[in-house]
Amino acid sequence: MNIRKILQILTHQWRVGSIAGVPIYADMTCVLSVVLWSSYLVGISQSFHPDGGRSIGIIVGVALPLSILIHELSRALTAKHYQIAVEGVYCRGMGTVAKVEQTFRHPLQMLEVYFAGSLVTFIFYAILNLLSSLPLNGGRVFVISLHHIKEFNFVLALFSLIPLIPLNGGYIFKGLRWEWNRKQDALALHDVYGAYIAGGIAIALGLLWYGKQPFLGIWMVYLGLMTCLRHLLFEGVWLPLAAEVNANSQRSLATATATGGAKTARASTRATSATATKPAIRPLDFSYLDAEFLSVTHPDDQFQQGMEATQEMRLQRAIATFNDILADDPKNVVALHNRGNAYLQLDQKQAALTDFQAALHLKTHSLEVYLGKGNAHFALGDFQGAIMEYSEILSQDPNHARAYFNRASAHVLNGNRKAAIADYQRAHKLFTEQADQTQLCKIDRRLQILTA
Repeated sequence: MNIRKILQILTHQWRVGSIAGVPIYADMTCVLSVVLWSSYLVGISQSFHPDGGRSIGIIVGVALPLSILIHELSRALTAKHYQIAVEGVYCRGMGTVAKVEQTFRHPLQMLEVYFAGSLVTFIFYAILNLLSSLPLNGGRVFVISLHHIKEFNFVLALFSLIPLIPLNGGYIFKGLRWEWNRKQDALALHDVYGAYIAGGIAIALGLLWYGKQPFLGIWMVYLGLMTCLRHLLFEGVWLPLAAEVNANSQRSLATATATGGAKTARASTRATSATATKPAIRPLDFSYLDAEFLSVTHPDDQFQQGMEATQEMRLQRAIATFNDILADDPKNVVALHNRGNAYLQLDQKQAALTDFQAALHLKTHSLEVYLGKGNAHFALGDFQGAIMEYSEILSQDPNHARAYFNRASAHVLNGNRKAAIADYQRAHKLFTEQADQTQLCKIDRRLQILTA
């Protein structure tokens, strides 16, 4: 049997089970690594605790990889809760990685998914800390092992929050920037080296602390090594993000070159050829569908006048009527929504957004209000904000045809053709079920432009 065959056997991923539908894979290197790691910890522990060092080393040697498995599994389960594709949780060597598809509908999802791992580890630490403070009769070995495991989990939780990709903190920071800027940033050059920067810092601190606090130093070196080897172990390359960052740079360079050389005959030819191949995207061709005006079961005369004004498109008159209603009842959600919709149709975008926000602040769960707010963001040119609102509708009603249609239109103007095509196709199916030929014609035209 040659070396390659042995390596294939050692690294072949076996499905060892699943939790809540998330498959867990491991290979033989996990067993070998745990044996070697436990043997090392047994030797260290026996130098401090001659009597129970062997048991302490074995317990801690098994518990630490399990702590990392819990950390990663919690992230995978959170992603699955949001219906984000999870390939599985993979264990190799002493490391574990949850492979989650990066298709977050809005920044809060990214924040929750990546904060989940750190939060669960903090909770695990708190539980262990509580157990260690109770008068349990577990013996000296149990108490010392518990102390080491809780210390490791505390270090793991803090380390995971370092704001560098691929650590949780890097994606949390990216999600916060997405929420702040209403635009998801592309990967930067420092993201490629994030694992090595964070791992190098951890190793350096571990070696520095080893003399005074040997176990704390060991935990830091352990986390640093696993982070530095993360890409190589689980993706087979040293710099897996380099291709994506390079692609972003090439796109930026191509854009700059095309812009700078537009006056030359060669650039003009390229531009003409590109136009012939792929039709230009005009915002006019990708407008949204309006939210509906809301009615009430037993309207009074004043509300009825407002609704009649909207039906006759006398929108200024409708706004004045809803103003009177809101003067008497500032928490009238229906009036706020209808006035916001009227404002939006009069191109008073910011006033519309204010009304929709006020309606949602009253804790209404009307999907029409979310649709109106999304349209207001759309009209203001905040396409990422619009996508967030439409996604919120679809999280509550996966068959909301207009939300798919509007989100697709926002995706187009936000530069994501692939997501737009998928949403238009879903909207086409739903409008077909409703026999709405008007919207089907609109979708067909838009798909024709996008897929040309």
